Amino acid sequence: MSVQAATPADDNVWSRLQQYFKRLAFHHKKAEAILYLMFLSGLLLWPFITIPWQVERTVLLMHMLAGISIFPVFVGSFWLSHRNLIKNSKKKFLRQTGTIIEYLLVACTLTGIYLTFWGNTGNNFSILMQDIHFYSSWLLTPLVLRHAWRWTVIKFFRKS
Repeated sequence: MSVQAATPADDNVWSRLQQYFKRLAFHHKKAEAILYLMFLSGLLLWPFITIPWQVERTVLLMHMLAGISIFPVFVGSFWLSHRNLIKNSKKKFLRQTGTIIEYLLVACTLTGIYLTFWGNTGNNFSILMQDIHFYSSWLLTPLVLRHAWRWTVIKFFRKS
């Protein structure tokens, strides 16, 4: 049985990682922009919007690839670092909307993973997954915009 003592270098790496995540909790622009782009690309896949199949399949592929690569890296890391702010905020509105956003984000992500790997096969369960993914994104996007209104990347809609 061997025991290893923590070296100052190990502590330094850990403290740098903690500092990075603490700073990341306030840097939302990439995560917010990716969330909006995912929503817009998903909107193009909506059956009521007709686009040529060649364009639709490219949008679908990009939506799926971004959903399993870019989305978790930027949105997931921001969300994990932002959780302490949500739990410890003194502002009731930000706490409430942040909590609702968390639940919607989990629902949208899990159903998106299901749709990416299994797809909508036409059975009741896959149709339910598609509906949850679709409607949770419709709730998630405007709620994120309202939650981050003072700091949003969409500044041209704001008056102040």
